[in-house]
Order: sequence, then structure tokens, then C-alpha cells
Amino acid sequence: MRTKIYNLIILDESGSMNSIWEQTVSGCNEMIDSVKVLQEKFGDKQEHFISIYSFQSGTEYSRYIIKDMPVEKAAHITIEDYIPNGLTPLYDAVGVTLSDLFVTMKGEDFAIASVTIITDGMENSSKEYSHEMVSQMIKKCKEKGWNFNFIGANIDEKKVASSLNIDNSMSFVQNDDGVKLMFLKDRESRMRFFRKVNRNINSGMTVDEFYAKMTEVSKGYFDEDKS
Repeated sequence: MRTKIYNLIILDESGSMNSIWEQTVSGCNEMIDSVKVLQEKFGDKQEHFISIYSFQSGTEYSRYIIKDMPVEKAAHITIEDYIPNGLTPLYDAVGVTLSDLFVTMKGEDFAIASVTIITDGMENSSKEYSHEMVSQMIKKCKEKGWNFNFIGANIDEKKVASSLNIDNSMSFVQNDDGVKLMFLKDRESRMRFFRKVNRNINSGMTVDEFYAKMTEVSKGYFDEDKS
């Protein structure tokens, strides 16, 4: 049994991210490389795709830098791809990308998404999606075994994550060293998580059993252990 894994990074590109511009680009490239390592290591049971969606105020500026690409074909992003500016339409970014993934994954029962949100501030400019709409979308996705992780600076990330029905959260310090550490912790967490996923993918599983197992291994995503 081989399951498709859709790795989605929803990345704040508002003006306040300018202070960590270059380090954020570098960290995203490390993320891409880490998913490539996962594909090499667990490719017998996992088929990885990657998307990076950056968001700032104005729907014409929020966009996919990479969308649903087989990770082995994904190239590094550049500082020209990511240019911080504007406000923080977090709910719109989550709503748009999850809606897109619903379409992409339609009919793929034995597939999951791993969604990581990175932001340095509070929602302040969404126009299409509300807090309630997004939190209910996330709740629905989790019922299908999707994994959600929230990484925030300058906010109460646990409170924000919990309000969105996201169980896994982590804070970071908004400077170069803090961003480096954040991306390092994410890579380590991602490796632990997909090692657990690999151990829990078994031929003969029902769809409900698959969803239940994926939900179980999602717990404690950022917790350090020896698994």
C-alpha cells in the first residue's frame, strides 16, 4: 500500500516578515530538501507532493510559489519568489488552499495532507473566509486524518491554533537565529511524524482505520521523542 502525502506550507508574506526575509527563503528550501529526504527514505509506502502558498493583503498577491508538485521535481525558491509586503489575510490563505486541496484529493481515500502554517502576526485583512469558516474546514479535514501544525511569532500561538481546531503549535523568535531554529525543529518533527506514518500504513486497512491511525500519529507533532 502506497499513500499520497500532500505537504502544504502556508507562509506569511506580510510586510512584517521583511526582517527575516532571506532566512525564511533559506528555511523554505531546507523544508523542500527535507521532504525530498522523506521521499527517498519512505518511498516504498509514501508518495510526497509539496505546495508553498505565500499570502499578503490583496488576492492578486497571495499565490502558490509551488503547487502540488512531486517533491523530487521541486526546485528551490528564491528571494524574487517571496517579497514581504502588506497585511495578514490568514483566514483567506487557509480557506483558499484547503479548498484547492479538497479538489486535488477528491476520490483519493488513502491520502493525507500535512499542513504547516507559518506567521508572525494576527489575522487582519481576510475578505472571503471567516474564523468560523476556516476552523470548521480544519475540523472536517482532521476527520480524514490530515495533519495540521501552527508556527507563530509575536502572538499567543497556542491560543490561536486551538481556536482554529489545530492541536500542534510552536512559537519562534523573529530574528535570524530564531528562524533557523524554527525550521530545524520543523524538519525534525516532520521526520518523526512520517516515520510514524510509515509504520502505520498497512495493506488491508479500511479507509476508516487509515484515518484513525493518521489522526493518532498526528498528536504531539512537535514533541521531541525517540520514535
